[in-house]
Amino acid sequence: MSWRTALFRSARPLGRGPGARNGVAGFTFLELVIVVGILALLFSVSLPSLKGLTPKYRLRTAARELGSTLEGTRMSAISRGLWMGVEYVISPTAGDDTDQPYYRIIPPAPDDFPDQPVHDRERLSKQFLPMGVVVDKVILAGNQTIDSGSISVLFSPMGNSGSHIVILKGVEGRYMAVKMNCITGAIDFLNRADVEFQHFEE
Repeated sequence: MSWRTALFRSARPLGRGPGARNGVAGFTFLELVIVVGILALLFSVSLPSLKGLTPKYRLRTAARELGSTLEGTRMSAISRGLWMGVEYVISPTAGDDTDQPYYRIIPPAPDDFPDQPVHDRERLSKQFLPMGVVVDKVILAGNQTIDSGSISVLFSPMGNSGSHIVILKGVEGRYMAVKMNCITGAIDFLNRADVEFQHFEE
């Protein structure tokens, strides 16, 4: 075999030999059907377990979002040197435009009215909890419990007041507590409802 013949053979396009797919790479129709069937089987097996986990993650998401709101509001009160807070509406009244529990941030008093009472301040937008999650109760420092109506918790500019615990309730008897300790600035998430402040935390 001459060198010209060898060069010609090595320069032939790939995929032209026996058993090749005419140079087209990919899956056959049968292979695609098999893959889709396997994926459908796996999805049908995992779907019931995913449905069972959804309420649990809704509760966790609600707790994390509330924790972020509390941390941000406390830090804003300290940085601005003004009283701010969070209002929890556990059971909306007939005059409210919703029957779902919610919470919202209490802004600082305006510059032209620094002594404006808290109840006269215009609240920020309502933060609704995910479907199936409600505020079961709010526990103030001193372990005073509020489980109906509404309650406002204020954070001082010094960062030393406003500690409280919010007990969130989900479906199937799930609970999660969001514990805000303003002395240390720590926020704890606990998977139970029997949470209270110890004497050194009050």
